[in-house]
Amino acid sequence: MKKPINVIVIDDNEYYNKLLSDAILQSAASALHDKKYKLVLRSFTDAGEYIRQIKSGELRCDESIMFVDYYLGKGINGAHIIKMMKESSCDTVIVLLSQSNAVKGKNNLINYDYFVVKDNLAPALCCLYLKQFIENKYSVTLD
Repeated sequence: MKKPINVIVIDDNEYYNKLLSDAILQSAASALHDKKYKLVLRSFTDAGEYIRQIKSGELRCDESIMFVDYYLGKGINGAHIIKMMKESSCDTVIVLLSQSNAVKGKNNLINYDYFVVKDNLAPALCCLYLKQFIENKYSVTLD
């Protein structure tokens, strides 16, 4: 049985959420082929649903990597999600995404691991962070 590698994508823009999720799945499929690990991707366009699943225990946040947009709508932003993750003592690598580089500068108190501006290179950069996470966390050398 293959050990799961948990990946979470939270972005309220359905198009961008699917774009990023597809890029991650495609990148991981080739990298994890013939390995003893499998990628388990959970994608959310509704941050409130993610919060509900974490609080109910339906979804665990341990040993995962999360790609979270800063502006999530419905009064929720990436800072809310990150704060909840840290309060839950989740062992999660957090990649904060935003269309604006200004978010990085004004949110220096948010404890995220990486920041990515949502431009045409963002999906590729997120895939590189995913590969780095897998190599560091699971001691797997990826092609």
